[in-house]
Amino acid sequence: MSIQQGLDKLAQLPEFTAVLHKEVEARNLDFKDVMACVGHLYEKVSNRTNGNDDTFNDSIIVRATKFTDDERAALVILLKLQGNWPYPLWWREDKPCKGGE
Repeated sequence: MSIQQGLDKLAQLPEFTAVLHKEVEARNLDFKDVMACVGHLYEKVSNRTNGNDDTFNDSIIVRATKFTDDERAALVILLKLQGNWPYPLWWREDKPCKGGE
């Protein structure tokens, strides 16, 4: 099984769907658009995270400048889902600044 196939299987879990609905609502995104991103998430992440600039103190940084809102939501959903697993990855989201904030 490939990594993308594993991600696709995770996206079929009820736990994924529960987090998906919360993230879509909180971010004011479309359910179908975020789900569509899961199907190519591994390729997007592996292409946009060359080097070590996406980690800090062993924590993954999900950068707003590297992913669309839908892609970022899909990635955050998967990271939140794995948060309950043994030895979860440490991560944080670098949210975009709006209006000079």
